[in-house]
Amino acid sequence: RLFSKITLNPGCGIGYHVHEGDSELFYILKGTAEYSDNGTVAQVTAGDVTICPAGQGHAIANRTDEVVELIAVIVYA
Repeated sequence: RLFSKITLNPGCGIGYHVHEGDSELFYILKGTAEYSDNGTVAQVTAGDVTICPAGQGHAIANRTDEVVELIAVIVYA
């Protein structure tokens, strides 16, 4: 359904949202970001993968002074 390269400039992010009927994967290409997995926050860096299954929620934010680049893939559940 979606395959996209996303750039998060310093201070930017994708707000918390829940996936209904689809799942989303982030592959971090560059930088360090703060990832919320259903409210549990963890740091992700280049080479990390996150998975948000259908019915679950997530968010990602760049709290650094460097650019974060990631690939987002959304597939129907």
